[in-house]
Amino acid sequence: MPSPEEIRSVMERYAKLMCDGDADGIAALYSENCFVEDPVGGDPIQGIEAVRGFYAATSPNLQVEVSGPICVADNHCAMPMLAELTMNDQKSYIDVIDVMTFDDDGKITSMKAYWSPMEMRPTR
Repeated sequence: MPSPEEIRSVMERYAKLMCDGDADGIAALYSENCFVEDPVGGDPIQGIEAVRGFYAATSPNLQVEVSGPICVADNHCAMPMLAELTMNDQKSYIDVIDVMTFDDDGKITSMKAYWSPMEMRPTR
């Protein structure tokens, strides 16, 4: 099982890759049979290729910053972020909490993003 430090390192890398719009790099952090629910309550995305496609479509419009501690418990973690979404030259902001589960190899097996479009706002 990965250590808390290893999990935090993956989460920091995930945030950087999101800002870089690097869908392939993000997908490389996931296991083959991964599961993403972003946002929670939305349609689940299953499997590495579907996850890669999801990030290829979403990450170019996003900038994220880790906005609090990355909390690790066993092979799970939660990370608060502030996300900046740019659409048609307009910026919106949303607070997000990503909750991830890791396998023994330190790969992400599941990710759930807690946020709602109803909570988007025009300023930080």
